[in-house]
Amino acid sequence: MLKDFITKEEVIQITKDLVSIEGHKDIEVKESKVAQYIQELLKKEKIENDVDIIEENRPNVYGKIQGEDDEIELMFNGHLDTIPGFNMDYEAFEPFIKDGKLYGRGSADMKGGIAAMISALIAMKRSNASLKKTVMFAGVIDEEESSKGTERLIKKGIIPKMAVIGEPTELNISIAHKGMEWIEITFKGRSSHGSRPKEGINAIYAASEFNRLVYEEFSEKLENRTFDLLGHGTVNVGVIRGGDDPNIIPDKCSVRIDRRWLPNETLESVHGELEELAKRAVDKIGGKYEIRALREFTASMINTPHSIDRDHRLVKEALESTEKFTGDKKEPVAFPAWSDAALLSNNGDTEAIILGPGNINQAHANDEFCDTEEIYQAAEIYFDLIEKICK
Repeated sequence: MLKDFITKEEVIQITKDLVSIEGHKDIEVKESKVAQYIQELLKKEKIENDVDIIEENRPNVYGKIQGEDDEIELMFNGHLDTIPGFNMDYEAFEPFIKDGKLYGRGSADMKGGIAAMISALIAMKRSNASLKKTVMFAGVIDEEESSKGTERLIKKGIIPKMAVIGEPTELNISIAHKGMEWIEITFKGRSSHGSRPKEGINAIYAASEFNRLVYEEFSEKLENRTFDLLGHGTVNVGVIRGGDDPNIIPDKCSVRIDRRWLPNETLESVHGELEELAKRAVDKIGGKYEIRALREFTASMINTPHSIDRDHRLVKEALESTEKFTGDKKEPVAFPAWSDAALLSNNGDTEAIILGPGNINQAHANDEFCDTEEIYQAAEIYFDLIEKICK
């Protein structure tokens, strides 16, 4: 068991060390200092390690315990980056513990999970166990932006058969989440003077008609289309921009949409359904439209949905291990956000779950914290999974 090879104090200290290292898009060093700390720790524990520099100051960091089989059977995947500290209730990168909770930026999202993963590998290495299957830790960059770190794994063929993503789930086993597609539809009309509106084509009216169709028809349609645990997909008109002055008929208006889609939907249908609404709007008002995915803001490999069969071995083993160390009977749940599990499962045929310490509601919060007992239990669960799947 984990406790035979690493103490709770060590696990929590690793978490505190990680939280104290600032690493995000708004500083010059990005995630490099976080990766450096992890690599030095892995070296100290004589765990095979490597860094993979993707961009300046943006390296993935890897740790591996080789089994008899060269293929990676199990990967623990966690993102090194956090969001900036912003206006937190305390110093963002000066972690402290109060009432059994570790406070600091990234404690829940997801340095508590990373610390538990690294601790499980350290304990396994210290045990001197011989593994039949290879286990790997991948600390990846950029998940808070475009997931370049996990995309790098896929591009280099570093693809496991099974993976655990350490996002905060309160140690529940999440087996599915929605995809996220951002779409911009630009309506184009014809400008004229505001005193002669009939001589122009008002692009804002076309956009307004489109928004009406989304609100009155399409949202209800989505509510009748469901998937196990996830419920229904959603659509949100989040941005609308158009016009210059009140006395000019606007010839351009753009609408930006967040569309959360299900594993039983396709990317083609996601775009196709919205394009049909746009066509109906210009048929009524006039003008033209253009539709495009806002790829500059999302993963280049697409923020697809994710799901794994609830009867898959990884799910069953994780449920058993979690019950063993928490004492709670668990059932599979949905993950409310997006995760790198989707990239691995849709581009690498990896079977993945999301399982980590902390509450997703604390991610990005001004009082972000993670329960220290959950962090240690996560390490116990991860260690147990290595034993059952790789040993």
